[in-house]
Amino acid sequence: MNNSNLIIYTFVVTAIWDVILRFMSLNYNKLPKIIDSFLPFIKDLKPYFENHTLLAAALIAGFVGATTQPIIIFFMSFPKNLKNYKYIFKFLILSFIISGLYGFIMKWSGLFPHLQRYYYDKLGVIRSIYHDGISGLIVQITLLFLFNIF
Repeated sequence: MNNSNLIIYTFVVTAIWDVILRFMSLNYNKLPKIIDSFLPFIKDLKPYFENHTLLAAALIAGFVGATTQPIIIFFMSFPKNLKNYKYIFKFLILSFIISGLYGFIMKWSGLFPHLQRYYYDKLGVIRSIYHDGISGLIVQITLLFLFNIF
């Protein structure tokens, strides 16, 4: 698979996960109570999603994923051999770090005022790095899974 296709797939997967996150956030009170214990930040995103249409929020997320992926694959190519666990582990660690740090670019660019107000300001620096890193991992693991079954 070439890098252009990977970036397009990353855009789509990231946008789809954003739609799922939107659904969870806007229906937070209907989710299982365990979500409240482990993922309380989802509730805090409700005003963000209320200030964006489904398409706008998904496009922003897709853009962020698609612009983060080239940075990651500049340092380390996307895993082709899914049995090379050591390489995959290193790739996921790199993805976590770059995704976490990419949040600083988003935050400091001023291009995402609603995200700044409803996400970064509420989470603080450490938690926002962690959550951005986890978001990157979710996308990469989804891509690894999809490429493995197709």
